Amino acid sequence: MSDIIQLFVDFDDTLSDFVGLGGQYVARLATLLSGEFGGRKLDWASLLPAAIAASLDRYATKFGNNPQPGFAAWAEQERARIVTELFDAMNRKLPLNETAVSLADRLQWDALTTCGAPLPGAEAALTDVCNLGVKVQMASSWGSRYLHAALIGAGLDSSIETKFGPDLVDCPKEGPEFYRRIFRVCDVRPDRAVVLDDQVMCLDWAEEAGARVIQACMKSNSPAQFPTAIRNLSELPAAIPRDSGPAH
Repeated sequence: MSDIIQLFVDFDDTLSDFVGLGGQYVARLATLLSGEFGGRKLDWASLLPAAIAASLDRYATKFGNNPQPGFAAWAEQERARIVTELFDAMNRKLPLNETAVSLADRLQWDALTTCGAPLPGAEAALTDVCNLGVKVQMASSWGSRYLHAALIGAGLDSSIETKFGPDLVDCPKEGPEFYRRIFRVCDVRPDRAVVLDDQVMCLDWAEEAGARVIQACMKSNSPAQFPTAIRNLSELPAAIPRDSGPAH
């Protein structure tokens, strides 16, 4: 296994503002849908938040605290379901030359690559981390295609290697097994893996998998619950441990 330190980074509220990007994403999707398939942009926009929220609820019901395999197939079916239900609600027919899944992927890509809500200092921090000789990977609950597009939109794609993405290891980010799998794919010893995340439970899972952790406390009301925590991404390069000690 590689002895190079690898940093595994969460996306929402760690590199990117979740609420800010979400608002841009819905507005951009509504513009694309209205322009290509007709109907009022306002009507598309009114349906999209509920459709996204319903999908997240279905994810939580199936995978919440239950890191079972099968995520990749479920995610593909879910994308088709969202698009189909959305078009039904707008009384629009799906295009004949495109499947629901391919349409969902195309719209997601076209929307996210033109949106962006990176947190202050994100690009500079990632560049500085790479200059230290540290490899940077994503470790998010979003799918890899979503992450790739969102990172392009945020201007952060060039510093990041693999966009995990539970679909790439067929295991949801719902326990230490997610981290074990992405560490194996990256051929990194757990004690050479460092995980940056804003969610305490995710950091607990990462520690259980043998990694060291950095808590991202980007929100002003986020209490620091780990020995290493940062309030601004400019603090990230200095927070990465350089020794090869154990996670605890």
